[in-house]
Parts: sequence; C-alpha cells; structure tokens
Amino acid sequence: MRRLVLALSAVFLSTAVALVASHFALSETSKADRTDSGGSASEVYAHAGSAQYATPTRVEPELPETDYYSFYDHWLARQGDAPEVPQTEDAVSEGSTPEVRAPAEALSAMEPSEAYSQVVDNDSARRFSARGWEERSGIAPSHGKDFSYAWPQRDPGSARFRVRIPDKDYYTVYARWPAARGNNSGTRFGIRTSSGTRWTEVDQRRDGGMWVRLGDYEMEAGYRTAVRVSGVAKTEGRVVADAIMVVRGTQTAPPREDAARRGSDGGATVGSGRANGLEVVRRARAHIGTPYRHSPPLPCEAFRSEDCSCLTSMVFSKWLTLPDDPVAQWRMGESVAKSDLLPGDLVFFKEAGEANPITHVAIYSGSNNIIHASTYWGHVVERPLEQVSGYYGAKRLS
Repeated sequence: MRRLVLALSAVFLSTAVALVASHFALSETSKADRTDSGGSASEVYAHAGSAQYATPTRVEPELPETDYYSFYDHWLARQGDAPEVPQTEDAVSEGSTPEVRAPAEALSAMEPSEAYSQVVDNDSARRFSARGWEERSGIAPSHGKDFSYAWPQRDPGSARFRVRIPDKDYYTVYARWPAARGNNSGTRFGIRTSSGTRWTEVDQRRDGGMWVRLGDYEMEAGYRTAVRVSGVAKTEGRVVADAIMVVRGTQTAPPREDAARRGSDGGATVGSGRANGLEVVRRARAHIGTPYRHSPPLPCEAFRSEDCSCLTSMVFSKWLTLPDDPVAQWRMGESVAKSDLLPGDLVFFKEAGEANPITHVAIYSGSNNIIHASTYWGHVVERPLEQVSGYYGAKRLS
C-alpha cells in the first residue's frame, strides 16, 4: 500500500512540473510573437511622429502580410495563373502592368528637342480679352495682382488668351485660378488644336493656387487665341480667368515647378513638419521624365531610376520616410474618399484585380490628374487618373 501511495505521488508531482513548464513556455512564445510582429499601433505612430508629422496621423490596422514583390515578379513573368493585363475603357492600364508600352510616336512627343513655354495672365497687354467680365484683386493666391471673372447667368462672352505657338507640335496646357466656394464647379476651357477646339471642364472651387494640367494637344504654329474660358456654365458660381501656361511637349513640367530639381524647395524649410499638398505636387513634377526602373532589384535613385513607390518615397522624403513598397505605403495615413481628393494625396490601384495586392501608387495632382512612375510610358508622367485601372483608394499623409 505504501508503495502505491509513493508511486501516485510521483505521478502527480511530474504532472504539476510539466504544467508549470508549459505555461512558462507559452508565455514566452506570446511575448516573442508580439516582438516579431513589428510592434503595436502605438509604436508605429511613434515612428510616424519621429518622421515629423505635424498632426496625429491615424495608421490603418495591420493587414495580413502580402509578398508584393513575389506577386509582382510572378505577374511580370506572366507565369501560370498570372492575371491578364487589365484594360480601361479604350486602352491598356498605364500603371505598373507588364508587357504593353506606349507607341513610339507618343513617346517621342513627351520631351521636345527644344524647350518652349509661355504664360499669359489676365493683365497681359494685347494677349487677353474678356468683354463683359469684371476684375477682382486681393484674393490670394491669384496669378499676378488680380483675376477676371463673370457670372454665367449674365451670358457674357468667352475670355480669350492669345498665345504664340512657334511650331506645329504637341503642347501641354495648364491653367491657374484662386479656388473659392463662390466659384463655378463646371468651368469650361476650350483649347484650339490642330483638329479643332477641344473643351475640358474643371471645378474651380478646388485645386486653386497652382498650375492645373488641362491636357496635352497638337497645336498649329501662329499667334492667335489658343485658350478660351467659356462664360456659360450649367452650374452655379462665377467662372474665373486668371492665367494659362503653354509648355512644349506632352510631359514637360511647368518651368517654375522644375526648381526642386535644381535644389530649391519652393521657399519652405526642410523639416518644417507638414506636407503641404501644393508643394508635394511641385516636388513630384520635378521628377517628370525620370526613367522607370523597378526597385528592387534595381536601385531607387532620385531623378535617375524610379518606380511608383520609389517616386512617392522620394517626394515625401522631406517630411517622412515611406517604405519603397505600395502595399506598405497603403498602411500609412488617413483614408480619403475619391470625391474628396486633394493635391498631394496618395492614390492606390489594384490593376490585377481586387483579389490581388495593390500594384500601383501615384500622387494626385488636381483636376483628376496623377503623377506616377509608369511602366507603360517608361518614365514618370502626369496623366489622367482614369488611365490607370483598378482604383482602390486614397490616403492623406498630412
């Protein structure tokens, strides 16, 4: 009997020791898992703060890890069940999709052999006319001392900007206006092209105080009215004619925007701590024309070798450190509805379909345009947002 009691005691003692050891091991494993996962949300926020965010920035909850680079290599190689190249309504997506490239004629029109640009302001003598329009000053940031405006219900004529076009070629047309709530959300600009006048509509309640890209057009040589602002609109509010700029080439940044390439930061101090949307666009435009090179395996080098997430990380490097990975960049900042996009926001795309990772990131530059490093064009370009398929969402980093 005594032997039986001793044997049972030994069994119970061994079981107790094993339970204690298991609890300790599980506790240590849990701690290790939390450490390896990259830190808590508060630790991520602390990192964002050290990168000089001016205001608290909500970081999205951690998503399951996705091997973006493995997916992209698989997609690029078109192996196995790799998704088909997506199509927009009338063209191949211009983001990070493999295989298809822009036609040679379109590529040759991007950067001209001889630079040319001209700015016409509403105060430019003999180059601007607007019968029945009024002038207003003291509202920044208009171009020059004032701007011209008209009320559509009074049925005024068009405001006209005369521009000297030196040769028949492709030109990019920009417009500028001071944004205000009283402006019209459907102002129409007419550009005189080789094939007739082409009209485009902009929302002048938004995107003011900067050069907004209207588009690129083939234009004939001569000194004539090149751009009109219609005095008629279907929506309420005043229409504004402030200034226009014509730049030779389809992918040539406005000359003043090129200051960042020469080392200027537009008057703001490095480390100022707030990513101003207009300055983000200026810095991004300085990268237009940079060759596209996927990184990794190739290096991410400013103005020499950039892919989509390399470009965004370079532009925002003045304020914070962004990872060179579009999926990781999606985890930063605050979500923004597509209808609320502002210049400087990051926009993301899933070109390979909703079930696959984010494949492309770009910088919103106003009036439905984006600046991005494009495999289709082989360079950093500014193009309409709808030319990249699979819009997924947007984030604001300031």
